[in-house]
Amino acid sequence: MPVTNGDAPEIAVEDREARRRQLLWSGVLQTARGPVQCIVIDISEGGARLSAGAVVNVGQSVTLMVQGMGMYRGSVVWTEAGTIGVKFAAASATAAA
Repeated sequence: MPVTNGDAPEIAVEDREARRRQLLWSGVLQTARGPVQCIVIDISEGGARLSAGAVVNVGQSVTLMVQGMGMYRGSVVWTEAGTIGVKFAAASATAAA
């Protein structure tokens, strides 16, 4: 469920290939240790920036599930002070039913 409305503007952040959409939606990050509640700060075709209270290791395979958006498989590429960067596997998005 969204924390704010889904009408967030699409903006380019840095010099990225894919446009990031800034939003604050709740999600679940499925990890090897189990599910972790998270907030999706921004998302693009290539990855997402998340806020989570749990420790997730760089290199760990994860699946991000966001109600109404879908399920995204990928891996953690960076972490910093409760913020997690996930890079999605190619063609990983599965539309939510």
